[in-house]
Amino acid sequence: MRAAVAAGRLAAPVAVVLEGRSREGAEESELDGVRVVHAPGEGDDTIAELAASHPGSVVVTADRDLAGRARACAAEVVGPSWLLDRIGVR
Repeated sequence: MRAAVAAGRLAAPVAVVLEGRSREGAEESELDGVRVVHAPGEGDDTIAELAASHPGSVVVTADRDLAGRARACAAEVVGPSWLLDRIGVR
């Protein structure tokens, strides 16, 4: 993800929210415009809180409920394919 930010394919800052056991894979940190956030509970709640505190942010999700919550916070919602195209995975 850092390379995608550095290459200008994603606008910094970028937050990656990890929940549950996924938190074991990376420490909370920020490097090169990418912030790793550990959700204390449900990841969707943390993402919605981040969207609420950053109006106009972009939330990547395929979850309809989360998309609705993000839009209610004035966030733009895009699907996973949008992100995959930007970071050059597809």
